[in-house]
Amino acid sequence: MSVDQRAYWVWLQHALGAGSSKQNRILSGYRSLNDFYAAGMESWLLEGYFTQSELGKLSSYSVRDAEALLEYCEKIGQQVLTPGCAGYPEPLGEIHNTPCALYVKGTLPDFSAVPSIAVVGTRKATATGVATARSFAFELAKQGAVVVSGGALGIDTAAHKGALQAGGKTVCVLGCGIDYNYLMGNASLREAIALSGAVISEYPPNTQAVNSNFPIRNRIISGLTLGTLVVEAAGKSGSLITAQYALEQGRDVFAVPAGIYSPVSQGVNGLIKSGAKPVSNAGEILEEYLYRFPGQIDFRDEETNVIFSPEPKPVRPEAVPLDEKEFSEDAVLLYSSLADSPKHLSELERLTGISAPRLLTAVTELELAEKIRSHSGRRYSLPV
Repeated sequence: MSVDQRAYWVWLQHALGAGSSKQNRILSGYRSLNDFYAAGMESWLLEGYFTQSELGKLSSYSVRDAEALLEYCEKIGQQVLTPGCAGYPEPLGEIHNTPCALYVKGTLPDFSAVPSIAVVGTRKATATGVATARSFAFELAKQGAVVVSGGALGIDTAAHKGALQAGGKTVCVLGCGIDYNYLMGNASLREAIALSGAVISEYPPNTQAVNSNFPIRNRIISGLTLGTLVVEAAGKSGSLITAQYALEQGRDVFAVPAGIYSPVSQGVNGLIKSGAKPVSNAGEILEEYLYRFPGQIDFRDEETNVIFSPEPKPVRPEAVPLDEKEFSEDAVLLYSSLADSPKHLSELERLTGISAPRLLTAVTELELAEKIRSHSGRRYSLPV
């Protein structure tokens, strides 16, 4: 009897837990998870990077157990998506710690075909913050963008409601099992979200909502989207973790400026000082993606009442390779790893195999020659 290939990913996720990146090391040494599963304990021990807890779970939980979980999810109306299968969000395959499995209630949009923006902020939002988040989400959804948030009180709830009121799509990413009794005052909101969009989680059914789950969950919120908008955040806030993940993943960060004496201003104003784009309306976010989605984003200018939709941006000619006689070996390798969209320094480290200090030296060399463009948060791209 053949095994559902998703079961290998569910089995692996059970052992490694949410947020792990060890699947990358596994797949670099084995042709498939099937082969890794068949290799057994002796081979797993020789790998040398699994903890005792992980080894115990690899052996105590089987692929047959994972198949039983898949059958259970089908019975309760949860779809299970794993890397490589139809419907798995393409942007999550680009992040360092790709989720091994996603549990989905509803229908996920095609994130590669439509713009998507995360809207996050404090749970203890002010009335102004709630109104702001709802307004931004409403306008984003009205213009066809998918609004992603975490389903918490405050800014998250306002964002989801704003998108729904616009008749748009929104995705709620939970830090617990979808069926767990989390924040039951928002249960009807989650049901409404699932009807037009989706409620998703990296955590299997019946997983409790514990504090440590939510920072891990936040990388999915940022990873699904082109950019993260932060509306109200104190100096220490989970939404700042989401913003940091966004930068590491090569995504954009936007922030709504707040009064300096507000208790929820320190986080957003700090982001702006660090290079996040300050915005006062949804159009200032969408304008960043007009050329990536030609004809899909049209928004009305409030002053002129004209709907603005630019012509597709001309395709830039292929970048000419650097002359190896004029540039250092590090600069040549860095330049060959750049693209039109910004890449974070950590991603360039992985692509080039060059350490961060040497990369920064190469960045300076390319900047002097106007061969690189620097962005906020240590992100770099080819020049315009």
